[in-house]
Amino acid sequence: MEKRRQQISIIGMGTFGREIALSLMRAGMVVCAIDRNAELIESVRDQVSLAMVMDATHENALQEAGIHEVDTVVVAIGAGSVESSILCTALLRQVGVANIIARATSELHERILRSVGADMIVNPEKEMGARLAKHIMRPGFIDMISLPGGACIAQIPLPEEFAGHSLDELGVRKRFNLTVLGIQRSQKADHTRAFSEKPTMALDGKALWNYKNYLGAAAVDSDSRIIMNISPTKDRFKPGDILLVMGKEEDINKLF
Repeated sequence: MEKRRQQISIIGMGTFGREIALSLMRAGMVVCAIDRNAELIESVRDQVSLAMVMDATHENALQEAGIHEVDTVVVAIGAGSVESSILCTALLRQVGVANIIARATSELHERILRSVGADMIVNPEKEMGARLAKHIMRPGFIDMISLPGGACIAQIPLPEEFAGHSLDELGVRKRFNLTVLGIQRSQKADHTRAFSEKPTMALDGKALWNYKNYLGAAAVDSDSRIIMNISPTKDRFKPGDILLVMGKEEDINKLF
């Protein structure tokens, strides 16, 4: 039986909303683009599953569109329409949308969105500023996301002293209190198999796209191979490898 594809509605087709819509389409989801600006809708009509010109601050319009039937609604309304984003979020909760993700532009905006029913809040400007600061402080740093409980998952270039060694030889867990989840290796740079031939999980195609967008890492491309289930004793790192590690941010910083 074919797995049911997630149905997502994106309200607001500015740069932020458009990118979400197109990215979700590439991931194989059913995407409905919504905006009251007809020109913005026309610009994405041929690239999404459904495109609707609609004012999402009108309850009747939301109900007639059947918005409550989708899995998730993303309120991507721009920074210049704070009141509209709040009203839209409140109405989505009122009509019974199961999962609401809303864009905030300030801490106050975030608190209000949460109080009217948003399940998840994103602040692109705030998050991008924090990421940029990390890149400036650590030039070799690629990307990092925060997890509940203070843990992080980071994508970092292989430290020079790691090349040619295994996880056990390096004592990564003991020395740095980090877990290496996987390796990204360019197939252009090295076409040989550097890891043992035991069963591994190599991500490519759609799965590779999901990994790329999960981390927001520009370094992952179609010529890269993601290798998981690394043997701590047999598999050795190669120059140019990129590590996917999990641990506390202060421990990850020790690798720089």
